[in-house]
Amino acid sequence: MNLTILPLILMLAAVLPMPTSAQSKRDSDSYFEGHIHYVMNYTDLKGQNINDKVAAFFDREQKVFVNATNYMVMNERGQHVKLYQADNNAYFFFNRDNTAYKIDQTAKTTRWVRVFDVDDVDTILGYPCKAIKVDADFRAYIYFYNPEIKVDVTPYLNYNMEEWNAYLKASGGALPLRVITIDVRSKFIEDKRAISINPSKLSNAHFAFPKSVKLKRPKYGVDLVW
Repeated sequence: MNLTILPLILMLAAVLPMPTSAQSKRDSDSYFEGHIHYVMNYTDLKGQNINDKVAAFFDREQKVFVNATNYMVMNERGQHVKLYQADNNAYFFFNRDNTAYKIDQTAKTTRWVRVFDVDDVDTILGYPCKAIKVDADFRAYIYFYNPEIKVDVTPYLNYNMEEWNAYLKASGGALPLRVITIDVRSKFIEDKRAISINPSKLSNAHFAFPKSVKLKRPKYGVDLVW
């Protein structure tokens, strides 16, 4: 090589964009993998605590597990709540009687969805969080998130359940550290707040459908589940 042009080559290498594969590697390294532990509290629409009243129906704690293509929720009793396998395009919702429904996660669960920023902030586990509100037919969600804790949005673009795809697109893939769910039809408010963030490598085998659970077919459509 002509040594007189070597400095020019090195300078160009420093300013030219990285190859796509290198850029993808850098982006994937910034995605969160592991689980987040949440605690939930419930009130009625007047702000009265109803934790005891809803104990038979709703979880008080949940852990959300994620890797590059999977999403799983488990409760404080070690039971599955939700499982999404992007590679198989499979979404499962679990009941407390050791049964589950396999649901088309592309199905529309609401007639309309509206997403907008709200003027609210919070600090959770030392992370400063800003907020997004997602309005739907009978529910509203206020998500508090920090953009550093995020997943790749791509596997969730058609994930309509609970308007999850709408939120992830609006937040740039950030996983929420707090979620306030206002359910007008059932007349309760759930406040779910992260109490620990646990990065770790999770293989796809961690997200396998549990063999002990029996699959059922929804009789009345998706709305029965939600």
